[in-house]
Amino acid sequence: MANTLLTTLGTSPYSETVYVFGERKADRTRYVAKALCQLFDIERVIVLLTQEAHDTHWKHLQDCLPPHVEKIAKAIPEGKTEAETWQIFDVLVDSIEANTRLLFDITHAFRSIPVLVLLGAGFLRKAKNVEIQGLYYGLYRPGQVETPIIDLTPAVRLLDWLTATDKFISTGSALELGQLLDTVQRDFYRQPKLGKRDPKPIRLQNFGQAIRNISRSLELVRPVSLLEDDLLRLQRYSTQELAEEVGQFAKPFGLLLQSIQDSYSQLALPADRATDAKAQVQKQFQLLRWYVEKRFTTQAILLAREWVISALCLCEGLPNYRQREARQEIEHQLGSLIPREDQPQAPPDIAAHVPDAQKLANLWSRLSQYRNDVAHVQMNPNPLNSEALESFVLQDLLPGLEELFPKLTWAEGKLEGDLSTSP
Repeated sequence: MANTLLTTLGTSPYSETVYVFGERKADRTRYVAKALCQLFDIERVIVLLTQEAHDTHWKHLQDCLPPHVEKIAKAIPEGKTEAETWQIFDVLVDSIEANTRLLFDITHAFRSIPVLVLLGAGFLRKAKNVEIQGLYYGLYRPGQVETPIIDLTPAVRLLDWLTATDKFISTGSALELGQLLDTVQRDFYRQPKLGKRDPKPIRLQNFGQAIRNISRSLELVRPVSLLEDDLLRLQRYSTQELAEEVGQFAKPFGLLLQSIQDSYSQLALPADRATDAKAQVQKQFQLLRWYVEKRFTTQAILLAREWVISALCLCEGLPNYRQREARQEIEHQLGSLIPREDQPQAPPDIAAHVPDAQKLANLWSRLSQYRNDVAHVQMNPNPLNSEALESFVLQDLLPGLEELFPKLTWAEGKLEGDLSTSP
């Protein structure tokens, strides 16, 4: 796959200089594009330029670039209006084919083009699977023999942080943030000539893995793994040393570190109650509340149905609420709450644990129906519409459970409530 350079030219009479990148030097030239072709083995150069810039520089640039390099001129307006700005963006994006390896140069860019290049880089990565090799700027100063080429590639990654941050804030998922932390640490150790005494990130990868595990458990409704493993690992990695490392090597993440710790830690059990069945079920209700707040309708329905069974297991004095036989017995009793004219029977034992057995029957009936409807993904003649499912979760689910199980749906921050007597 050819390396492509996308650059710009204005109308200034550029001066000759020796462009330098790290320890490498290019031949003396007034066009940074020529230097970049030498330094980065470029095979195609795409130049954005106005008509005036084309008339001033295009022929001279063509003449100085290596013969094997493909040279492409793309006409752009001057960018004096919003409409022209979007025209420039369209030309930039349309000039690049999918799956290209691309370098950007903004040395001679003018007006809003540097911003458009940065945004275009982020867009091309996602929309066309373009591999961004680098974003560079030649820092020319009159009177200096050499001109350093500055690597601005981290600015492209800042867009990744922005996207991942938005996803965490809107959905609570830190999968992308965790991957970025992993990438930061891996990339750091790939840097050439890393000295033994140079500071190194050693905690970012583990913390990134921890928040990714939490996100996966949340997405796939794994409350046991979440409480017994994932959140404990998060607490273990949440140290002052981590905060200092984030500030040094992953600065954008520093603004989110406390928010992530607070968002996830609220779901964690205190260490001294990690094996307490009642505390576990109470925390699972808090997880259910989290799903509702984030509008995770499917996850909320799936968890709520199982939570009712767990709660009744505890009310029946069965602390091993995950045991299959115990859960089947509770399910059988819940089913018998729904009256049948052909088989009248006395209320089951579990009816004594709630203030209103009929409300429990109604809630269980709806939960069962909605859970089955979700699981069968509309593969039945009369599926429920999505609005009905969401309305139930957002409006009826939590109030209904809080009324039926007040001692297990505790006020935030408390893990109290004696289950030895009925509500």
